Amino acid sequence: MGSPWGQDRVHDLYMANLESETTRWLAEGLFVPRWDFSTDTYIDYAGSNMLVIQNISVVLLLVGLARVLSWSRSRSRSRSRSGSGARGVSGWGRSLLAGVLVSVVVSLVRWWMLDSFVDGLSLSTAGLRYELLHSALSFGLMSGVLLALLTVGLPRVRTTGPAGATKTLFRPRKGDAAMTTTLRANMPVGSVPGDVTRYLCAAAYVDEEFADRVVEHVLADEVSAVAPSPGVDLVAVAHHCLAAQEIRRHRDLRLAGAFAVVGVVAPLWLLFCAMFLAFTSSLGRSRESLATRGQRQPGNRALVSTVVTAAVVVPFSFPLASTIASLPAPGFISWLLGAYLGGIPAVLASVGAVAFAYVTVVRHELAVDQLLRTTMTRAAFARRRLPALPLKQWIVNRMAVVKEARDGNVTVYSGYRPFVGYSTAASNWSIAVPLLPSDDRVEKSARTGGPAPFDVVELVAHVREHLRTVAARDGAGTVDDTPKSPNSPKSPASPARSASAESLGSLGPLGSLTIEDRVFVDGTTIGDDPRFMTTAGLTPAMRLSAETVEKIMLRPTGAVRHHLAVHVPLWGDDVVPSVFLHFSTEGRTLHLHCGNHVLGPVGALYHVVDRLRDPLTPERQRGLLADGLDRTGPAFFAAPSRALRQGRFEARRTRRMADELTAMQQDPVFDYGARMSMREIATSPVYQNYFQVVDADRVTSAVQRHTLAAIREFLDARGYDTTDFRAQQQTILNQGVIQQGGTSIIGNQAIGAGASATQNVARQSGPAAAGAQK
Repeated sequence: MGSPWGQDRVHDLYMANLESETTRWLAEGLFVPRWDFSTDTYIDYAGSNMLVIQNISVVLLLVGLARVLSWSRSRSRSRSRSGSGARGVSGWGRSLLAGVLVSVVVSLVRWWMLDSFVDGLSLSTAGLRYELLHSALSFGLMSGVLLALLTVGLPRVRTTGPAGATKTLFRPRKGDAAMTTTLRANMPVGSVPGDVTRYLCAAAYVDEEFADRVVEHVLADEVSAVAPSPGVDLVAVAHHCLAAQEIRRHRDLRLAGAFAVVGVVAPLWLLFCAMFLAFTSSLGRSRESLATRGQRQPGNRALVSTVVTAAVVVPFSFPLASTIASLPAPGFISWLLGAYLGGIPAVLASVGAVAFAYVTVVRHELAVDQLLRTTMTRAAFARRRLPALPLKQWIVNRMAVVKEARDGNVTVYSGYRPFVGYSTAASNWSIAVPLLPSDDRVEKSARTGGPAPFDVVELVAHVREHLRTVAARDGAGTVDDTPKSPNSPKSPASPARSASAESLGSLGPLGSLTIEDRVFVDGTTIGDDPRFMTTAGLTPAMRLSAETVEKIMLRPTGAVRHHLAVHVPLWGDDVVPSVFLHFSTEGRTLHLHCGNHVLGPVGALYHVVDRLRDPLTPERQRGLLADGLDRTGPAFFAAPSRALRQGRFEARRTRRMADELTAMQQDPVFDYGARMSMREIATSPVYQNYFQVVDADRVTSAVQRHTLAAIREFLDARGYDTTDFRAQQQTILNQGVIQQGGTSIIGNQAIGAGASATQNVARQSGPAAAGAQK
């Protein structure tokens, strides 16, 4: 486009379309710096100088666009690896802004060189304004569109058609499936009990969003219950989230101060800061590592190239400031552009702010890395005391609520999520067993008055004891019978053990099994319930006595329900399968509902503490310096809003508390339920190891099998007919489903009304076969 042949054609197009605004505007955008080998074209304008300046401008324009293209493509690749994608309005906006800025900056530098080194040119400020607002702007927009097409691609806009169908307006590019796939980072996996608590404490420092959500939506929500999660020390996680926020508050205050300096001296020079940080960070990552099986730290070459880039870019800021200062702008515009005093204050403020921001971010990263390496390793974490809490009474009170939730046996939930803190249900099934006397005891039952009666408390106690026995056998006899509730009797056979949780060893398939009785209640139904609400506090009680739990078992109606919760923490508590069993009897029917939940591992990033080694290695230090370049820009521009939000936190919390108290007095169905779980917001959408899924399925199946065996044993011992129960049990164990209406197709099986399937089932014998034949 900048060749003599190309510029001559553009000139002819421009002259032929003077009356057409659209065509003339497009032609103006094609007027770019013209390169040439001969000074004949520029003989009237001091030939050789004009030729050199034009060619230098072409080189600067090409270098600038190439750097923007490289930065955009590297950013697109990094986003595709993280699964966040690079498409949409934001990607196009960045490309358009980058194209315009490169074109405008090169135009300003070219104008300054022409004015300084070429005599005889009738340059004017009006001509400069026309150049910037027409040629530079139009070419920048067109180059920005080209950059967006090369790096971002066409946006995938989805619309909803009839019947809720979604349609893609643009065909996805090749490789889009890989771009939208969440990739798993190569991180160590948990192996020792308590690892997940350590990972969540580390998450407070490596993930700002996680700490903010815990503080804002769990701790600062002072009237709500707290959702427990198996295997997690909620108190420790809350302590570290508060400590991490305090560390970041000091960083954000420093960065906000540097941002304010540039904003006061020359606000529009914040664009220069953004471009400066973008170019230097992209150059630091310009050499992509070819290693795909491990993480490679950047070498010295990346840091040296970054320093050289900064040393080249900074001197160019002075002629840019001088050119801007030469514009005859009014006072307010001059302040926005930093055009006063030759632009020197604007340059010094922007360059100094960028350097100060980078040093601040790197110091923060080094401090966090030091903290993780010295306090979050397996050996050091157990010995370290928790960080000190801020001296505020509301935090002390809230920590007491968190501790009660961790040790309690009640879950007060909000909305339609009773099992908050345990993940959504992977599967559910229910059975209904008629309580009829067995065939071989009909005559005996008639003489003795029928089978031995029982209640739900006795059945729950039997199932609990059966699971305890199996777990103790798998755990080589290591059983901890210490009750969690002080009101629980010490007799192992007493049904009042419903308020306790037994930790059953650490070996075998069920060696780490934990059993507890947990009560679930809707947070909108407990306002007038003395079992959960007292005058001593604003939050509901999350621990009930054994006698209260027994009464709830015997009356399984209304909004309060009892479940026997069976948890088997695996992989250092990073994967926790849970089985929730609800028993009830209505008339002569026994009902059992089983819900299977699996808490997946926390995010792979939180496992980074198991990769760190003490002391800090030179390779790791180079990696932190390089990462600081990428993180300086987002931290610098987000610092003012974060600092303002942190500064107004107490006022916002106080106002929220006042409004909640008013709503509590006026609304009879005020919601006290927990809406968020610390453990669930950190759960990763993918597993770090294939066998984590296998182990979770194996444990869930084992718990279900032993539970059904315990129920059958219980009913047989009391003289009840278990033929129907055995048939349902066989269906659950073999197929994992009982069809209760509708039609389901599972593999080669068709289940439900109107379904048909051909199956070769082996002939069975015993009570189950007899029941099936009937």
